[in-house]
Amino acid sequence: VWTGSYVVGYLELTNLTVTLAMGLLSPRFKPLVLLPILFKPTRCFIALPSISRQSNIINNLAMSSKSSSHNFAGSKGDKKDPLMPTMIVFDLDDCLWSPEMYTLHAKPSIPVKGDLYINPERQESEREIGIVGMGVPRGPTVQLFDGARKALREIALDPKYEGVIVAAASSSEEPTYSHACLEGIEVLPGLFMRDMFQYDQIGRTGSLTSRKTTHFRALHKESSVPYNEMLFFDDCNWGDHCADVTASFGVISQRTPAGMQLSEFHSGIEKYRKEVLSRND
Repeated sequence: VWTGSYVVGYLELTNLTVTLAMGLLSPRFKPLVLLPILFKPTRCFIALPSISRQSNIINNLAMSSKSSSHNFAGSKGDKKDPLMPTMIVFDLDDCLWSPEMYTLHAKPSIPVKGDLYINPERQESEREIGIVGMGVPRGPTVQLFDGARKALREIALDPKYEGVIVAAASSSEEPTYSHACLEGIEVLPGLFMRDMFQYDQIGRTGSLTSRKTTHFRALHKESSVPYNEMLFFDDCNWGDHCADVTASFGVISQRTPAGMQLSEFHSGIEKYRKEVLSRND
């Protein structure tokens, strides 16, 4: 029902409308203004901004529904495809994102919004607005490489990755900065990097050193995933970590010297599949 500048919705309190109401009240819908909800035994009235906001509301709700269908709704392993890695391990600095943490003068703490998936063929109304990076006060913004964002979105949305564990192995000199980026950067609307990474070993203190073998020992101990069921991506610009973990543990690895390219991600997946098939011959 249209009433001036508002649309008044008359909704049944089914599971769907409860989800809808919760979505509208979430932080991602701050621009929305709700009038008081008037409850009846099984019905309620809601009021939403109309005309100028209606298309944004519909798009945001659609994206919310889309993001809820990703592969990380509590997934803790039990992969569906036996030819997929049990665990995919990513380096962070200069592999998934840039710039490197040691170059920053302060923690990335400013959410920077933009389109989560750049596609020239998309209409303006189809843009997925979210937090694309974390800015440093009076400094640069940490952002994912385009190929890294595409790879993470593929893992999140393609059913063949269901049950695959995602982890991080980083010798970052500023682990708190790295964690801030994991917590703050979105991959899909409502799906943050932290939601995807079920394990992480970040830093070079305590049992962790500049050698990634120390990170893999910790990941193996924590997750119980066999080394030969892991796939590792690293830029290797500060040493050939890929060769090191492969020689030490038999981990399949793929270099990403210019930051993650989607083709390199696919090459790593194919390399792992071929290795599995060769073991079964």
